[in-house]
Amino acid sequence: MRITLLIIAGFLAIAGGGFFVLMKTLREDVEQIYSQAAEEPLVDFAHLFASLIEQDIIDGKIEPNRFRESFKNAFAREFSAKIYQLNKEEIQSNIYVTDKEGIVIFDSENGKREGENYSEYNDVYLARQGKYGVRSSRTDLEDAHSSVFYIAAPINFEGEMIGTLTVSRPETAMAPFAEESRRKILEWSLIAAAAVFILGALWTYALLSPIGGLTNLARMVAKGERTFVPETGRAEIRSLSHAIENMRRELEGKHYVENYVQALTHELKSPLAGIRGAAELIDDNMPPDKRDRFLANILAETSRSEDLVRRLVQLAALESQTGLAKTESLDLVALISGEIAECRNRIEAKGISLNATGLEFPVEIEGDPLMLQIAVRNLFSNAIDFSPENQEATIDVSLAMHNGEKVLTVSDAGPGIPEYATEKIFERFYSLKHNATKEGRKGSGLGLCFVKEAAELHGGSIDVKNRDDSTGADATLRLS
Repeated sequence: MRITLLIIAGFLAIAGGGFFVLMKTLREDVEQIYSQAAEEPLVDFAHLFASLIEQDIIDGKIEPNRFRESFKNAFAREFSAKIYQLNKEEIQSNIYVTDKEGIVIFDSENGKREGENYSEYNDVYLARQGKYGVRSSRTDLEDAHSSVFYIAAPINFEGEMIGTLTVSRPETAMAPFAEESRRKILEWSLIAAAAVFILGALWTYALLSPIGGLTNLARMVAKGERTFVPETGRAEIRSLSHAIENMRRELEGKHYVENYVQALTHELKSPLAGIRGAAELIDDNMPPDKRDRFLANILAETSRSEDLVRRLVQLAALESQTGLAKTESLDLVALISGEIAECRNRIEAKGISLNATGLEFPVEIEGDPLMLQIAVRNLFSNAIDFSPENQEATIDVSLAMHNGEKVLTVSDAGPGIPEYATEKIFERFYSLKHNATKEGRKGSGLGLCFVKEAAELHGGSIDVKNRDDSTGADATLRLS
């Protein structure tokens, strides 16, 4: 499993466990909290009613008749009170009064307790002891929500306790509030959990996403692709990116040298063998025409070796770059025109013509002048090499603007690209024979590779394909 998912899963497990414990604790405490909140006003009511009934004591005897009539009228009242989510339409509190011995002498619930001895019930017992008289009893032993709370207060006459008054209230009176609170706790806990999950996932992704980017860059380095490892993420990840970048440079430098030494050694074998073979065969007794042919071969192979080394050095410098170190504003038309002038002698010597269009007005571009100059020269050189000699062939050069891009197209009049070579022409050292020329020699195989690297460094591309009329190939360089 990916480290991001592991961290998110671990975070969610911890946060989820914490939320579960918190929610469970709060939901369990809700009833107790409401019970505690309801107990305080019951104390007030008990002492208030006790004080009122003390006004009806006659000769030291409690007379609850006025209470009986008052509660009868109160229970008969019709009312409706909307208390938040609870619609209250009846009185749910009751009282009962005991005499000095703890015998119930008044019960607001239609007198059902009257005559019973409550002296052993905690509310009455504790109140008679001068303590806080309180108890909670279930009407159904199997139902935890059937509890009724009782608070007792002493009834005094001339400094002596002559009875008690108890106010009672069932737990079910507060159940709607408790249930609503539990529902809201669950609802907000789920909302908070979802928010924590989303924010935690986003925060984890933001912190760890650079690792995914570094992984992809490491894969690109392993494939030998040009890349650059930027500074990214926080301190530890930045240190990792620095280490990967240093490793990339070391590996690229080592592999680059190894590959180029091997490639250069392989490519130089052929021209050096030709030079050596011709040199060994030349002697003073050789006919002049044969000697001249061998000397020409030595010169040709020497030029080929020099060209190979020169182009390889240029390409090596280019491939080691991950971006343009220095750019300047230049006129692309002037650059192309200058290269056409440089190639004019080769074109005329080969007996072909060149037709240029789109070079009437300056075209400004930001880039590396030398790199672009070599790239354009390679395109012209390819077109000249593959165009047939003295057959009224024409090289077409055009510059146009398309969707903000500068598009340079160089068209030759050669045989085109064989189907088997279409996927390989940009590979290093891959070259086709110049079949349109007398010598039929191969090039260095580095020209188009250089053009491709230069184009990509300038944010552009190069495309070479045969024309539809089968009269040659078009090389199209796009620069942004």
